[in-house]
Amino acid sequence: MTQRSIVLLGVAALILMLVALLFTGTRSSPPTDEAGPLIPGLRQAVNELAALDVVGADGELVAELRRGTRAWHVRNRDDYEADYRRVHDLLRELAEARRAEPRTSLPEWYPRLGVADVGSAEASGIQLEFPGSEFPALILGERDATTGGRYARIAGQEQAWLTDRPLQVPDRALGWLERSVMDIPATELAEVTIVHPDGDRVRLRPADEEGDQWVLLDVPEGRQAAPRWEIRPVANGLANVVFEDVRRHATEVPDDAVRALYVTRDGLNFVVSLFTDEDGRWAHFSVSAEVEATANEESAQPDDDLLADAVAVDARLAPWQYGLGENKFRMMTRRPEDLLEPIGD
Repeated sequence: MTQRSIVLLGVAALILMLVALLFTGTRSSPPTDEAGPLIPGLRQAVNELAALDVVGADGELVAELRRGTRAWHVRNRDDYEADYRRVHDLLRELAEARRAEPRTSLPEWYPRLGVADVGSAEASGIQLEFPGSEFPALILGERDATTGGRYARIAGQEQAWLTDRPLQVPDRALGWLERSVMDIPATELAEVTIVHPDGDRVRLRPADEEGDQWVLLDVPEGRQAAPRWEIRPVANGLANVVFEDVRRHATEVPDDAVRALYVTRDGLNFVVSLFTDEDGRWAHFSVSAEVEATANEESAQPDDDLLADAVAVDARLAPWQYGLGENKFRMMTRRPEDLLEPIGD
């Protein structure tokens, strides 16, 4: 090799080194379209977030979540309490989520991944927004069949990513609500009475101290009560009450509503008004601790703790009307004829 060749090789190597240094220098602060956290900085600030908006593919608001002093609430559903576990888990997953693999940066390919801009004709994903913070909106698309991770794109950026997490996000407001109303099994009750506006009345009492077996009272002559396995679900009316819809108690309960009274063993009265309208099957609860609620003690008075419990539970339930499923509504509105059969059957 000649001396000239050696010099030329040295010059070329020096130029390559300078180019490499220049390129490295321009990349000292990684841009937001590089691999790393899905939402840079969220992990450090997630506990300070006080607002989260969920926007559907059509561009319409699904859930407007706001953090209160004790719980998250869904503002666009009359500030009803949000499902804390769902909100907490999503924020935790978002804070930990990473950009696992780059996908397309071509807008024409966005619809295949479900990350087209919400509100556009091609949109099928869901957008998360963080009002009052510096974090950008995030579009979540389809789930990858192989890894289980979800495709995502920061709104306004071109690059789409495959994330390392499924990121479960309900696309209906109902999915963000705390749907569990109460869970009081029959074993905690002392009496159940269902009164229909035409005078039909069902009265149930436990047949044992544990409250596992229930009997129908006031059985007419020539008839017998249905098997206890048919009566027990009626006594379980307050067990696992989960609503299908909820609305403010802004209108009066109709006069033809069915009234059901559930008396707990510790002395609470749950009065349930049940009715239907064009929007579904509804229940309104009111709670008290009156003298009549104390089992077999005419002179007894409810103590301060019981009164406080009644006030607290009533304050939580009374402002709302709860839409019930068909089976739960049916069990809370049974008639005597539903629980009777001919003798000998």
